[in-house]
Amino acid sequence: MGKRNVLLGQLDNIEFVVIFTKYNGQWVLCWHKRRESFENPGGHVEPGETPLQAARRELYEETGITDCEIIPLWDYEQPWDDGIHKNNGRVYLALAHSLGELPESEMGKIELFDSVPDNFTYDRSEALRDYETVENMLKAWELA
Repeated sequence: MGKRNVLLGQLDNIEFVVIFTKYNGQWVLCWHKRRESFENPGGHVEPGETPLQAARRELYEETGITDCEIIPLWDYEQPWDDGIHKNNGRVYLALAHSLGELPESEMGKIELFDSVPDNFTYDRSEALRDYETVENMLKAWELA
């Protein structure tokens, strides 16, 4: 059983955030030094932090971006390999107005992409579906 996306606000105890980040019409992805692959900015929600605060912090730590709008999109359940436990997460969209300087972190660089690169840390087919969902949301908002 894989990740299950649900409507925003359906889950409590949000432990992780993932931030799909767009700048000048392209996706901003981070190069993870240890994993040697690209991924979306994101990470753990720290004690005392809201998911939105965690999204802002992780986005800065992993990309250097501070000048942006951040919009919550949906929640998700990620089951563990044991089939019993799971983590809850929240997905955000960041619309960056400018790029900042990358602080020292586990990320070695950021790059801009039109789509999910082949060298992606996580399940690429799942990522492609998520990116398509985000793109469709952006198109719908532009029509409103």
